[in-house]
Amino acid sequence: MSEFPVNTWWAAALSDELGEALLARRLLGKPVLLYRTQAGDPVAMLDACPHRFASLSKGRRLGDQVECIYHGLRFDPTGACTRSPYHETRPTGIAVETFPIVDRYGIAWIWMGAREAADPATIPDHSMVMIDGYRWIAGHETYRGDWQLCVDNLMDLTHLFWLHTSTIGGYKEEAGPLPGEEYIVRQDGNRVIGRNLIPNIDKPSATGNGIPPGVTYDQWNDIVWTCPGSLTFAIQAAPAGVRKADKPYMAQTHLMTPAGEGEAHYFWAVSRSFDNEEHHDAKWQHFFGNIFRTEDAPMMEDIERNMGGRELMDLRPVILPRDRGAVMARRTIARAIAAEKEAPAIAAE
Repeated sequence: MSEFPVNTWWAAALSDELGEALLARRLLGKPVLLYRTQAGDPVAMLDACPHRFASLSKGRRLGDQVECIYHGLRFDPTGACTRSPYHETRPTGIAVETFPIVDRYGIAWIWMGAREAADPATIPDHSMVMIDGYRWIAGHETYRGDWQLCVDNLMDLTHLFWLHTSTIGGYKEEAGPLPGEEYIVRQDGNRVIGRNLIPNIDKPSATGNGIPPGVTYDQWNDIVWTCPGSLTFAIQAAPAGVRKADKPYMAQTHLMTPAGEGEAHYFWAVSRSFDNEEHHDAKWQHFFGNIFRTEDAPMMEDIERNMGGRELMDLRPVILPRDRGAVMARRTIARAIAAEKEAPAIAAE
């Protein structure tokens, strides 16, 4: 089981998941309670009453406050205890831990590290999925496996032509490289930026890409991974040889967050230019969610079982040429974890 950085923003939920109901979610090995105040502000607190550590998410919501179902202690959105049946006045010194949480790009982002370092300006940029006039859908899934397996899965998209031939990847006769196929990847600080281009495709796209039937086209995907678990895809197409498009016909958000031992969250969003009416949303919601549930997740769960909870790189896996981006990402994550471990030691000197 790999470790993870904590002094960073992680996806806690889709923004639409947060409302009046008390939502329990395990994040970074901790139980977390999520909800919205009556004013619409997101709240994130440890889902454990400080008295006997009962789950606050199983309690009652009273206005913006949460009452523990076990002994009736009540907490406000700041985590302060506002009422105890066993004190004559409002108790002091009793509180539940809360976490900074910010709504942005349709995602509720949580910071579970050093509170004073939580700067919303460092939330990864996913503005490119908010394209005017496009339809936007999103989903949340979990799987039994390490969170970095999903980063690997998305950084190397050659598996589309093996694992996803019946869904989104069936536009090549052979899974091997085609003449003129391009794969470019580079490191940029805490980001890895890449492009995958497939030329001269003569099969209709699995989704609407704006290319008229019968026209051979080039398709490319610009990928930006930001440490530790954030990816954006900008998927574009143009008639063969043009290699230029005004904007993506489809933009995607992909976010991975560790849940606990051997379990991870996967959040996704798709902004699309095709089937651009609301009644098509359910079809594409099922299409994209089903790809992960029936193809990606079972594969990663199988890999996790075979790894037996060990770290991937400790097993000395074969490294293929297209693994370069995934390896860059893993090394960047390892450096981030090491830097956090070194920071307390430096401060103590």
